Amino acid sequence: MSGTKKGLYIFLIIFLSILVIGLGALLVVGLTGKGGFFGFHFGQSKTSDHLVIDKAYDFDELDKVSIKIKSGAVKVFNAKKADSKVSLKFYADKDEYARVEERKHELVIDDQSKDCHFICFDWTGVNIELYLPEGYAGKLNVESDYGDIEIDKFELAELYLDSSAGDVKLGGAKDVKASLSAGNFELGDCFGELKVDNSMGNVKIDQLHLTKDSLIDMSMGNVDISNVGDVRVESDVSMGNSDINGGNYKSDVVLRIDNSMGNVTVH
Repeated sequence: MSGTKKGLYIFLIIFLSILVIGLGALLVVGLTGKGGFFGFHFGQSKTSDHLVIDKAYDFDELDKVSIKIKSGAVKVFNAKKADSKVSLKFYADKDEYARVEERKHELVIDDQSKDCHFICFDWTGVNIELYLPEGYAGKLNVESDYGDIEIDKFELAELYLDSSAGDVKLGGAKDVKASLSAGNFELGDCFGELKVDNSMGNVKIDQLHLTKDSLIDMSMGNVDISNVGDVRVESDVSMGNSDINGGNYKSDVVLRIDNSMGNVTVH
């Protein structure tokens, strides 16, 4: 086979792979109504500035926080004090869009705004700002159909994130389990177990102190880890380059990175 034909075949394979992944994601977004990345939330360039809940919660013990939004932004701040109360600000265009439920050891925050199916105009998302004590050691579950998620560093917490469209930025946690359909993922540090599943978007990590076997599973995007720590790195890249310069091949803890299309760089 001539070099010209071989190059053409490679180009066609890459082009068709991108096309199939893109059409598949487009179909999922259209069927579920979970969009924004492809422009289905037309006009959702802002979040609401109408404050409907401003409250501090006095928990004797808080083991779990659950946040669910359809469109908007979620920010979880470290209050920098171990004995501070849990504090919430919920912004939404209508009062009935905000639902907060206090259970014995759990706080549930839910976006009750109208569903967006396929094409939405003049869409304004909710805005949730939550402050947790510095030593929070419970579970934090965040589910977002469309919007960015930002969470400060909580070294003792367990984070469970599900984002259909939007970027995720985390300061750090004990355990991190994140699933993204379309968006970039940034992490400062992880001190236990890390599991990231990202369909379309990049993964960038500052440093890791893993104590359990972990996994980064990518469909399309780049992985960049500045300091992988004392782990054995195993990388499998289908289309892209793999540059592994960090880690300890004798370590009992394994970080596996699977990437269908994109580069992997580990220091």
